[in-house]
Amino acid sequence: MTHFMLKEIHEQPDVIRRLLDRSISIEKVDRINILACGTSLNAGLIGQSLFEQVAKIPTQIRSSSESIYAPLIETPNTLTIAITQSGETADTIAALTTVRSKRIAITNGIDSTITKLVDQTIYTNAGEEKSVAATKTFTAQLVVLYQLAFHLANQEAQWLREIPQQIEAILKKNTIAEIAKSLENTRNLIVIGSGINTAIAFEGALKLKEVTYIHAEGCAAGEFLHGPIALLDPQIPTIAIGNVKKTIDRIRVNQNSVIEIPTPAIPELFTPFLTVIPLQLLAYELAILRKIDVDRPRNITKSLTT
Repeated sequence: MTHFMLKEIHEQPDVIRRLLDRSISIEKVDRINILACGTSLNAGLIGQSLFEQVAKIPTQIRSSSESIYAPLIETPNTLTIAITQSGETADTIAALTTVRSKRIAITNGIDSTITKLVDQTIYTNAGEEKSVAATKTFTAQLVVLYQLAFHLANQEAQWLREIPQQIEAILKKNTIAEIAKSLENTRNLIVIGSGINTAIAFEGALKLKEVTYIHAEGCAAGEFLHGPIALLDPQIPTIAIGNVKKTIDRIRVNQNSVIEIPTPAIPELFTPFLTVIPLQLLAYELAILRKIDVDRPRNITKSLTT
C-alpha cells in the first residue's frame, strides 16, 4: 500500500483482536469526567454514551482546550479519563494538571508525558501511526472505552469479538472509490448520524476536513431538522449514517442527494466500529483524487504540543 493512512485503516482488525485478548479492570466510581481533543474527543463522546447507557454512571465530557474556562465538576469518587493518541497533547496535559480526582490516561504513547500525570495508564497498543489523520488509534480507543464501560457494568461485551471480522468484510467489499469519484469536486458536505453514531458523524466530518480540505459539517440527524437543513442546496450532498429515515426523507423531498451508509446487522451499540470505516476510506479516496498529500495534510501535525 502506497500510503500510511490506507495501511493503517487496514490494520484495524488486527489491532482490535490484540486488545480483546487482554483484560482491563478499574474500581467502581460514582461519576466520570472525560478530557480529550480532536479525534480523541469524538471517541470520548462514544465513551460518554457507553458509561451512561451501559454502566449507568453520570458522565461529562469536555474539550481539553475549553476545560480551563469551564472545569468539570469533581466529587470525592470521580474518575477523570484523559484520552490522547500521542500522550503529548498540550491542551489535555494542561487540563489534567488542574484535576484533583483519580486520573486515568488512554493513550498510544508509551512512557509519554501524560502517563506521568495519572494514576493509571491504559495503552491502546495500536502500533506506530504515521499518518497524521488518526484511524487505527481511534478504533483502539473505542475498544478500551467499551471494555471499561462493560467492566463497570459487570457485563460481557460479547459483540466486540465479531467486530474484526465485520471490518474485514467491509474492507474487502469496498465500493467507496465510486462514491468518492462522484464527490471529487464537492466543496461542502454534511454528515448526519443519530444516537451513538452522532459521534461518528462528527468524526467522519473531521476526517474529511483534515485530509480532503472539504468543508464538512457533522450533525445529529434529528437536530439537523432544527435549522441546519437550511444549508441544503443541490451542490451540498449529505452522508447519512444508520437509521435516520425521517431526516433522509425530508432531505429528498427538497430534491437534495443523500449517500447512505447503512448500519450493519449487529446491535446498534457496537456499530460505531463499522460505520466509521467507510468514512475513513472516503476521506482517503477523496484526498487521492484531489491530489492531496494524504499522510501529511497542510497546517496540522500528529501531536499538538504547543
